Amino acid sequence: MQRRTYARSLTELTPSDDHDPSKAAPPTPSPLITMGDKAPRMPNNLSRAYLVAIGVLALVFISALALSRDSIPIHLPKHVLTDANTLRPHDYLNASKADPAPFDFCPIFGPGDELAAKYGAAALAKTRLHAGTGARVQRVVHKALSGLPVTISVLGGSISACHGAGDAPIASTCYSTRFFNWWNTVFPHPASELTVGALRRTDSSYFAFCSAHHLPDRTDLVILDFDSSDPNHSAWTDHFELLVRSILVRPDQPAVLVLGHFSPQHQSEFGFAGVEALHNQVAQYYDVPHVSAKPILYSRYLSHPDETSSTYYTDAVLSNPAGHAVLSDVLISYFQREICSGWAAARGHTFDAPRYTPDTQGKGLLGGKAAHAETTSTDVDETLNQLRVPKGRMRDRPHTIAKFREVKPFCASANDLVNPLPPSLFYGSGWNVRSEPKADAELLRHYWSSDLPTSKMRVSVKLAAGDVGVYYVKEKQGDPVAEVACWVDDNVPGAVKVSNRGTGDVALPELKMIDLAVPAGAHFVECALSGEEGSTSAPFRILGIFAT
Repeated sequence: MQRRTYARSLTELTPSDDHDPSKAAPPTPSPLITMGDKAPRMPNNLSRAYLVAIGVLALVFISALALSRDSIPIHLPKHVLTDANTLRPHDYLNASKADPAPFDFCPIFGPGDELAAKYGAAALAKTRLHAGTGARVQRVVHKALSGLPVTISVLGGSISACHGAGDAPIASTCYSTRFFNWWNTVFPHPASELTVGALRRTDSSYFAFCSAHHLPDRTDLVILDFDSSDPNHSAWTDHFELLVRSILVRPDQPAVLVLGHFSPQHQSEFGFAGVEALHNQVAQYYDVPHVSAKPILYSRYLSHPDETSSTYYTDAVLSNPAGHAVLSDVLISYFQREICSGWAAARGHTFDAPRYTPDTQGKGLLGGKAAHAETTSTDVDETLNQLRVPKGRMRDRPHTIAKFREVKPFCASANDLVNPLPPSLFYGSGWNVRSEPKADAELLRHYWSSDLPTSKMRVSVKLAAGDVGVYYVKEKQGDPVAEVACWVDDNVPGAVKVSNRGTGDVALPELKMIDLAVPAGAHFVECALSGEEGSTSAPFRILGIFAT
């Protein structure tokens, strides 16, 4: 599987100070000596020679391990070494059933809940737009309670990229870093990771097809932040649904959480009914939690717009560090609730959260079916049923379910510098690979371009569900306009025309679907620049060919 170009990871990030654990030298390994009490006798000189040889071999082996770690390519996920004394794993489930909860914030909204004292229990309760069963989140919580490392990944647009609040996706002021640092205070483990695959000026239509380029091969939790990045249009319900579904059906089956950022600009355009209402439909259908900072900031913004904007925002969309602190607090409060519920359920105190501890009654090793147990329909594990993805998309009807094909996103991106399209594909086609390293948005830095009318480019695709789209650049308002016609295989009569005419002050990526329900298997997509042969045209920029 290809590596991610934009995935970034860390084990612990804290503000710079004299006691920063991430800057501490790694612990010096203590020497390991193993000698049998009844080893055969040998001459002293020979024994000493054996010990010297073993020591040399051990040093060579340890050096090889160290060199192999340091030689990992920089584009692969790689966490920072930390002091083991500061991140010591703890198994919270290895305790007596009568022991109280080991967390100060339990019970939630109780006297030890500092966030409830800060915001109020009612305000925090409103931030949970949809909680659902929390089955996959509880699986992550149970893993952490058992003392195991957890990988947390973030996908989003400018907010998650920390634009306006540090301009580095893993800056200490970003909500994702704040949340991860809190996680390490509750579940310390040197192997836990945070990866941030967010991109500026990018919405869920891109990540719906290319999320695998920005997530590690195995992750436990994926946080999606698109409530202020997606347009408030029904088409983005489909894009966001594809993103959520494509992550849920991954082999590693991670938990998904939808995080909402409140944008004053969206409030001025749409009032209360923002794009989070569309995302919440997806969250309900796929049983994924949806939490948002909007209930905390909305009423305050209506009453004191100037004061709220200056306190929490860099501009009408972007949060400043104080706004990121609110986002992280909303995340932390939700997980505090899940941790309290998960620990109590695992210890048998409550039954309001799925249990992932093996049930030995009528079960075999590790909770499996025992040989003497009777087989009945009641033996079906209800918790595993809660982890299953619905059969069919949100727009499916009973008569279309039989023809449903599971999605398997395909992403041929000009910004995939690890596995790019072969240069021979462009030879003599009139299309060229172009780069603009100084472009503000990452996705606009690499593209395929042509200004020769009738020039064609062809890209091979592999389809599962059969939907095909072209990801291109909508130019700034007033820039010269160009148009391409794109089709699948030999379906030239069904070609879809795509114009790059824009209406904004900056160039932006845009997705245009060109065919639906194409049979599964290998196909090709062809795009031709419109115009008379021999004439000139404004350049048209294509960012990728996407499919499901």
